[in-house]
Amino acid sequence: MHCDGRLLWLHLVYGDGWSAQWWTDEPTDGEVTLTGTFNAMLTDFGVDAPPRVHGRIRSMHLVDQQVRPTENGWTTIDGTNQLTEIDAIPVAHEWWPSKDTEDGGFVASGVLIDIDLDDNPSSLRPFVAGAVTIRGNSIWVMHSSDPVLLQVDTAGAVPVVTRYLLPLTIEPSVDRWSRRIHAIDDGFWITSEHDIHLCTISPEGELNIERYTTEGSWTTTVHEGQLYLLGRTRSSMNSNRRHGVIRTYPDEQRVRLLNRVTRRLTPVDGPDDIRFVRADRATAVDGTRWRVDGTTMLRRIDSDGTASKIDLTAESATRTVRSTTPDAFADPANADVVASITVDSSHFVPKRPPNP
Repeated sequence: MHCDGRLLWLHLVYGDGWSAQWWTDEPTDGEVTLTGTFNAMLTDFGVDAPPRVHGRIRSMHLVDQQVRPTENGWTTIDGTNQLTEIDAIPVAHEWWPSKDTEDGGFVASGVLIDIDLDDNPSSLRPFVAGAVTIRGNSIWVMHSSDPVLLQVDTAGAVPVVTRYLLPLTIEPSVDRWSRRIHAIDDGFWITSEHDIHLCTISPEGELNIERYTTEGSWTTTVHEGQLYLLGRTRSSMNSNRRHGVIRTYPDEQRVRLLNRVTRRLTPVDGPDDIRFVRADRATAVDGTRWRVDGTTMLRRIDSDGTASKIDLTAESATRTVRSTTPDAFADPANADVVASITVDSSHFVPKRPPNP
């Protein structure tokens, strides 16, 4: 429902080279003809949001608009737009009225982009870096959404990049990363909101991946060798496609521990000193810091402040990945459930031939 009391329904609409959200006062299905203006969604790439649209930018204009004071702040004056052609979107720019703004003054309100949807440059990027972790001389980099994992071996003078294709799903890129990775003594964890996998590497270089649970969390961390899942600690206001803006509450289970023996998540009270860090940064034992730089570069910062970069799109070999996740019906952990839905073949009565 709109703030003025009108009933509105959210639709996803798709055209020739574009997609968009559309609010209308009638629930609609099928083809429609629309006349309107596109407004960019710069941060919302969830499952229910339109997919990204690609095209070639023909021109850009900075939009300035006159403002006037109100009782609670400032408001724009309709029909006062001024356009200034620009070559790049300004970063250090005042986008909101400040203490120096005067009645009738102009304030930047946005950027108008002329984009050619029919001249679509390739949207395929070789690699989009997400989460990182360090294990020995190797930096492991997880793709932000795809099931692609890179190993960057820094033992030699020239870093060696190895690529692994994992038997995982493609996740929506709702943030800079959709998975986290955590190094431990015998391998590393790959975690997401939906599942947790353990990866180990054989002496021959084969990567083994095994699913431990189909539960997960957006925030995970390793503390003293054990994997913890952290819940939300406070309420917040969030946009929900079903209900609009709603309040979300803290998770009842603030901290859960993965039991590697039972493969179950157990609520725990501590430890008090548990911490988590950004998924796209990691620090080695010697103090060397690693972080994702853009989408295709890995930045190294030595303890003396010296910085260097590694190109993640460099030529790389693809290694074998072996899934060791047991078959659900053959897994001993599921024996009790499988037994309850299995029919003993001895109970079947053989089919008798028809009487002559």
